[in-house]
Parts: sequence; structure tokens; C-alpha cells
Amino acid sequence: MAAGHWRGTEEERLGDWLLRAAEGFTGRANSALPLGDPGMPLEAALAAVTRWYSARGLRPMIAVPTPIEADSPGQALDQHLSERKWLTRSSPAFVMLADLPLGVPRGSLPAGRSVEVSREPDDAWAARYHYRGQDYLPPVARKVLTSAEEQSFVSIRDGGKVLAIARLSVAGGWAGLTAVEVHPEYRRQGLGAAITAAACREARQRGPSRVFLQVEVDNAPAKALYERLGFRYSHRYHYRVAPA
Repeated sequence: MAAGHWRGTEEERLGDWLLRAAEGFTGRANSALPLGDPGMPLEAALAAVTRWYSARGLRPMIAVPTPIEADSPGQALDQHLSERKWLTRSSPAFVMLADLPLGVPRGSLPAGRSVEVSREPDDAWAARYHYRGQDYLPPVARKVLTSAEEQSFVSIRDGGKVLAIARLSVAGGWAGLTAVEVHPEYRRQGLGAAITAAACREARQRGPSRVFLQVEVDNAPAKALYERLGFRYSHRYHYRVAPA
């Protein structure tokens, strides 16, 4: 379900697996999603994944989803990849879910601050988005950001200054939250909760009754925030990249 909210600019099926590429921008848009049967023996599937990504100048990468507790096909695949020297890339992430509307009161922003919602990311919104700390977004980023069935770009602004942002996507009857970021100079002022709540209010107006987001396992402040807002843990995932 989540794959429909942050898509590659190029996608292809390998049996039930989904291959995604977007010129290397973000792991989700440039990794194979191995759900179900690839339609061939596992070793042949890994060889096909390797060829597909290598042909696009990308290092082959697989997103491995696993339950938080319990054995699963994902864990078996992860063990198989580890034995074949596929390396873990970056820290794992949790997928968290919540029902809409969120059970939090609607707070008021200080005078001069307002919530703005647009269907496209304007330059000010894009300038606030720093994927993994990057100061520059490649041209393909806008294609990925607008790849869902629907999306809105939510921001809290003070005059012309963008203090916080979030991307809301709608696809498959779900809402998704991505690209949540608060200006470093305005953190610890409740803007993380405010932008999340504002995006979820916008989501409820679009129809979905459920929302998901993804947060790195070691991001304790963000996890604590989402827990307070009523999000619960679904599963986790991490990436494996092929040997060089």
C-alpha cells in the first residue's frame, strides 16, 4: 500500500515483486519491494534485480519489510541476503499507523503564523525540504514528490518564512505523511505536532480514515511525538544493497 504513495519514475513487476527507480533519489523510490512470489527461484530473482538496477546505473537495493516481533518471509529473505554479502544500508525505519481524525485538540498558532496547503511544492516549501540533510534537491525530486494519486504540500509560515513542512499523499484509501521537517531555529516549539495535525486534518477532508508514516528507528524524539499523537507501530523495514 505504501508503495503507491512514494513511487519511482520507472516501475516494473518481477512476479509479485516491484522494481522501482528514480535516478537514485531516495531509497523507497530506488529499491525492489519483495512482497510475494517473484515468479522464479530466489537466486534467479536476485540476478534479475541486479541486472535491472545495474542497467540504470544504480546499485541494486532491496527494501526488506519485517514484523516487529515474529518470524516472517522477510526475515528469511534478509538472512539469505546477508549470507550473500548484501550489506545493510542506513538505519532501519518503523512504519506507524493512526486512525483519523487524530485524537488531539486543534491548537491555535501564534499571531502571524498560518497553515498553507497547496497541490504543488512551491520554491519556499522545496527549500525547507532537506532529504537526509541535502541542501539541493535534484530535478527528479519533484516527480517523486508528486507521484501519488493525490498529494498536498502543507506548511506553517510566518510571513514569507517557512517554519515547518509536511507532504500529504492519498492513494489506495490511505493517507501518508512524508517530508516532515521543522526549521532548526524553531524546533521544540510544538511545530512538529502542529504540522502533523494540520496534514492529518487535510487528509480527513480527502476521505481516508487511516494514515501512515515512516520514522527511523533511532529517531527517539520523532517516535515519542507520533506516539503522543496516537500513532502505533505496524512493522519495520531496512535496505540491503548488493556487494560492490
